[in-house]
Amino acid sequence: MFRSLLPFLGLVPLLANSLILNKPIPGAGNSDITSTGTALVSWVAEANDPKFITLEIQNNVTLDSWEFATNVEVALGNITRTLDDVGGNDSYFIQAVQVRNLLNVLAESPLFTVVGTSVVIT
Repeated sequence: MFRSLLPFLGLVPLLANSLILNKPIPGAGNSDITSTGTALVSWVAEANDPKFITLEIQNNVTLDSWEFATNVEVALGNITRTLDDVGGNDSYFIQAVQVRNLLNVLAESPLFTVVGTSVVIT
């Protein structure tokens, strides 16, 4: 019986937090999120969420990651940043993690696409 529960134990930290990340959208004046453009990340927070988070861009295929914003005040509800040469791909998501423990994942956004130069996997 316990073996059937093992795959779900990894979800417990995500389920304990109520922070919800929305799918990122292009920054003002843009129709797409581009490899050197801006993206707006927004979220819905609850009273038990931390006061500050770090946001990372994760590639679901290559497992690469980039820092998007650190020490972000959760009460703000959104942040816009310029992507730093993130390669074009349709397999990105934003991950919210604790500021002092980057391994503690609080929330993940739906997948989104970055338009631009493709990442070459070798």
